[in-house]
Amino acid sequence: MEHKINQSLQVYNQDGGDYKAVNVVVVEFTGKKGLKAIKRLQDIIFGTFTAQAGNAKEQTEEQKKKEKAVTVNDVLDILEMTGSSEKLFDEVLETLKDFATIGDLTLSEELQNEMSIEDLDDLCKEVLKHFLLPKITQRMNSMSK
Repeated sequence: MEHKINQSLQVYNQDGGDYKAVNVVVVEFTGKKGLKAIKRLQDIIFGTFTAQAGNAKEQTEEQKKKEKAVTVNDVLDILEMTGSSEKLFDEVLETLKDFATIGDLTLSEELQNEMSIEDLDDLCKEVLKHFLLPKITQRMNSMSK
């Protein structure tokens, strides 16, 4: 996945030996380590929903039938309102240290600290939308049938 950030970062260019402005972050979850990272993030999301389900009222069968299919954006909105968004944000950024690059460098904590709040938030949302939420919404929709 490639994600364009709004404010470019000055990143050392190993080929040219100088700094250049870069505004594209590349995220690739590969291999066993990548799959484990995705599974860990999915577990956090499902844990959030499980905790919230304990607080929800029981629904009648008629109410369940009236519900529409859950979309990726619906799940993203729900996650932001559950009170677990900080934990999920921290976990996503932690995984990006291993699976994201900007220019020739990995997206280290130092580079993340240089990014604007909006760019970090957008990057986190895109990782969730691209790698995690499609499978989660598919499971949620199949479970509600």
